[in-house]
Amino acid sequence: MSENNAATEAVVTRAAKRHQMSLSRETAACPKCTAVSRRHSIGKRTLREIGISGPTVLEVTYSKHYCTTCRKHFSLPMDHLAQRAGRFTSRVRHTAVALVAKEELPLWKASERMRQKYHVHVPVTTLHDWVVDEMCRDSLSSPLPAASK
Repeated sequence: MSENNAATEAVVTRAAKRHQMSLSRETAACPKCTAVSRRHSIGKRTLREIGISGPTVLEVTYSKHYCTTCRKHFSLPMDHLAQRAGRFTSRVRHTAVALVAKEELPLWKASERMRQKYHVHVPVTTLHDWVVDEMCRDSLSSPLPAASK
């Protein structure tokens, strides 16, 4: 990333509206053995969200747990908010993919629309990956056509 690009990113992030959400719990069931595990520490995750009047950032605080039975660390799932290690919420992803798939916009135009209308910059390469992922998921879930004789 160039210095100029980094400076722009920092300005956008500072000017963004920040909404905080807590997914922190004192105890949680271990996903492997279902034993009740106490909170080990707290983590934070920053997600970019669709904004109507300007850039919006969702700051999620979540709990990290340690299972003494399995001797494994885990945190509560956030699949309803975003993909694992993703920087954008699921709403941003679904909206951007819909612009390409349903409105049939080219990738660069969909990226510009996301920036202008929803105040979220989705790089064209990221949008491409999302569209390909959705297309692969759709092709795997649809039944195969019957073989012709």
